[in-house]
Amino acid sequence: MYDFAVIGGDFRQVYLAGYLKEHRYRVIVYGVEKKNLNKECVYAKSLEEAVEESHCVIGPVLFSKDGVFLTSQRENIRVHDFLRYLKEGQSLFGGCISEEVQKVCEKKGVLVHDFMKMDDVAIYNAIATAEGAIVKAMERKPVNLHGSYCLVLGYGRCGRVLAGKLKGLNARVTICARSETARSQGEADGFDTMQFFDVARQIVRFDYIFNTVPAKVLTEKILKRAGKDLCIVDIASFPGGVDQKAAEKFGIQSYLCPSLPGIYAPKSSGIRLAEKVLEWKGKEDR
Repeated sequence: MYDFAVIGGDFRQVYLAGYLKEHRYRVIVYGVEKKNLNKECVYAKSLEEAVEESHCVIGPVLFSKDGVFLTSQRENIRVHDFLRYLKEGQSLFGGCISEEVQKVCEKKGVLVHDFMKMDDVAIYNAIATAEGAIVKAMERKPVNLHGSYCLVLGYGRCGRVLAGKLKGLNARVTICARSETARSQGEADGFDTMQFFDVARQIVRFDYIFNTVPAKVLTEKILKRAGKDLCIVDIASFPGGVDQKAAEKFGIQSYLCPSLPGIYAPKSSGIRLAEKVLEWKGKEDR
């Protein structure tokens, strides 16, 4: 039996598995990119072997994009098959785990831990996401963020961290949020604020828009009023909050960027996830 099976995911899982192995745990992996993977990790011959031979199974941070396949860089892993091999007494870690998956696990006697429901992990993830979003914006537009007009849609964990980092780069940041409480918090943090019904009227003055809202908030009706040099970085969960067809129609740069921590900060993020798993294991072992 292995202590941990690491299944699917992006480069965060590579570093997560390596960190666990460096701490002398028995680790088996499947559907994980082999580049930079600790050579002492055992690569399973099959999904069945990896899942059934492990006490704790660690899935992707974005467990599944479509509910059909597990997120994976190397293998097409069906969620149905993955769940079929889980058994009573195991623990499952992952992020953004659907209610359907949780119900199946509950019936099988599998304990589920969702990374994104852990406040400290979610906040750390917001930091990596914000940094990635800023890098993406700087890559896509040949102007400084310093002095640019930026609109941040949503003021939850990611929106708040992102706005703060943009402000640190001397961008001129406006917050858009539905909640009066969120707008008040934005004002207290030193930002201009607006409501969503104002976006269509004011969109033309922004150089960048960063969306964190997982709902279609930038519609064709709004985007047709935008300036041609607008750059949109959408970091909301799939399918995002932008009408991508409309953005293309109007010649607007718009990028849906899920899983940014796995692209720009996979080592830091992977180690943080591994530390959280070991924190749980320490409590279990006591």
